[in-house]
Amino acid sequence: MKRMLVRDFIYDRLYHPVEGYFVKNIQLGALKKPIEFKQLLGYEDYTKKLAENYPENQWLTPSEVFRPYYGITLGNYINQQFRFTRKEKLRIVEIGAGYGAACEGVLYYMRNHQPQTFSNMEYHLVDISPEACAQAQIRLSQDFKQQIKKGNLRIFNQDFLNYKQHTQNNEMWFFVFLEVFDNLAHDKVIDGKQVYVENMQEFAETISDPLIKEVYAMYQQFKQQNKDQDENLEDRFLFNTLRKVISKYYGNQKSNSIFLPTGALQVLKHIKSNFQNPSLVIADFDLLKNNFTQESINAPIVSKKLAKPHERLDYESYLVERGVADIFFPTDFNFVQHMVKQILGMDSQIFKAYQFAEQFSQSSWTTTKSGYNPLKEDFGNTSFLVTDHS
Repeated sequence: MKRMLVRDFIYDRLYHPVEGYFVKNIQLGALKKPIEFKQLLGYEDYTKKLAENYPENQWLTPSEVFRPYYGITLGNYINQQFRFTRKEKLRIVEIGAGYGAACEGVLYYMRNHQPQTFSNMEYHLVDISPEACAQAQIRLSQDFKQQIKKGNLRIFNQDFLNYKQHTQNNEMWFFVFLEVFDNLAHDKVIDGKQVYVENMQEFAETISDPLIKEVYAMYQQFKQQNKDQDENLEDRFLFNTLRKVISKYYGNQKSNSIFLPTGALQVLKHIKSNFQNPSLVIADFDLLKNNFTQESINAPIVSKKLAKPHERLDYESYLVERGVADIFFPTDFNFVQHMVKQILGMDSQIFKAYQFAEQFSQSSWTTTKSGYNPLKEDFGNTSFLVTDHS
């Protein structure tokens, strides 16, 4: 195997055009029909219904589990922000769109509640998986065939870094990343040295790669800012206790070894260079519990989905054969917020997923008979980052 930076190695494992995990044997699942939440008794009934309908050897995303209400919630948020921008045309680009569950919900919302915006808007789905694009085409053709014919709903089977469009100043572009940042390639730095992989082994050398240099400098700046803020905390005991609990349950993380989101930097730079008036919606896992002791900050989970809903096969290292397993990272939303400010010059807000749902969904959509609402109460380890215009 030729020498590769860690980000190139991870990209090759996940996105190789023939044998990559998201190309060769995508483990993305779909429910045969949406869950009728109002008919469920409560938490136990919800988990039972989800387990009964969970596809074998496949993952389900929140947008699929809560279809169509997750997308409708997102559509409500985007519409509110679009109105504040006073732009004439709405353009939504969903990256890593999968089978189109979120897109379907957004378009339902716009068609039913904002028909004037709906008639003039464009929605682009960008996904590197040919199978995902094909399945999205089938699903969306059922209710939105006219939008596809008009060119207002388009599917691009490509890497987002190759996606470009002509933009105009009267347009507002929303870039939606749902469970995407966790799968973007990362680089590894140990003791201030960049890591490369050769023959399935790690080696370290002086940092020379421009992307690693830039992200590492941002991280050092971010860490120093956090340190200054921590020193001003009144309750140091509570802070230290919380840090110890997180360390115990989410890995023994050594500060001299870290995985840095260089793939996220590439994405943000691509948006800055190619699009006017961008707005971001990023939703992802903010914390991941690893079954193995990890010695690096922000270490990934490397896992293959097994047949039963909560069964998976975990690997102890990201150094796996091409296409064998998913490699996904927890998203440090505070650092991403720092990156967005540095690269795009934009302020942003961070919501826990339940806070986002509280503001932009209606409880009646997904509340069970007992009052349990899985849209707000499940997936507790997820957050949203939005560049809010209000």
